[in-house]
Amino acid sequence: MRKIPLRLDVMGTMVLILLGTVSCGPATSPSRGSGPLAAPARPGAMITILPAQDLFTPFILVIQAHTIVTWDNQDIKAHRISTTPDQQSFLNRQAFSLQAPAGNRVTFTFNLPGIYHYYDPVLDSWNAQFSRVATGKGNGSAPLAMDGVIWVQGSLPALSLATLNHIPVNHDEFALEFIAIHAPGSVSWHNFDEDPHFVGLVPHWSAPINPEDIGIYRMAGSVDVPGGQTVTVSFNTPGLYYYYCRNHDRINDTADRAEALMKASEYPLPMEGFVLVVG
Repeated sequence: MRKIPLRLDVMGTMVLILLGTVSCGPATSPSRGSGPLAAPARPGAMITILPAQDLFTPFILVIQAHTIVTWDNQDIKAHRISTTPDQQSFLNRQAFSLQAPAGNRVTFTFNLPGIYHYYDPVLDSWNAQFSRVATGKGNGSAPLAMDGVIWVQGSLPALSLATLNHIPVNHDEFALEFIAIHAPGSVSWHNFDEDPHFVGLVPHWSAPINPEDIGIYRMAGSVDVPGGQTVTVSFNTPGLYYYYCRNHDRINDTADRAEALMKASEYPLPMEGFVLVVG
């Protein structure tokens, strides 16, 4: 199937709500965090890089503001740890780029609440067309990429009660990977693609990740419904919701992550997304 560029204004029928201004923080040294807030650091949290796995464990980490996070690199090779280029009012509010030598640890202090999406830019690459981390040829965890998500809990700039996402024509991918809304709120997904797609939570996570079951929603494609189908999901409980399309992904039970099926048009990019619901 021929691919077409990913666009956020597909068919001119949807307007994605801008969730605020972009704020970009400076890169920091491996041993020091940065941010405009001066406060005592909280007890630390740990992310582990196990030998020969090319994964961050856990994949999703939840902390409070002013927490020191330590990446423990138990691998025999060094790893670069950097925020992705994707930034919004709630996403990657403090940019960082750290070098974790083999067998060593590196730390960063997270002062600003929000979502942080990071990866190893040496091992993997940034797919600018889809704003996703794409696993590299030398990644031992392929098709999973070596990326991770950190949710720093706390207040955020004003968020909308409702927003939109969609699936573009000829693509097995959600247009936006990260969305933030205020509770109680809702997210609507529209399927412009020919194939049916699903929205359902990735299993095995517990509150505050996936704090309530939202159900499984099927969106008919344009083959079955002219113009495609829209589903709207209500989110009443604050938390971070991690979802995927079970028609084009499967669950990697070892990492508790969505993993792209080879039939997906954007393989190895998983068809997954995150909704941050703030109370």
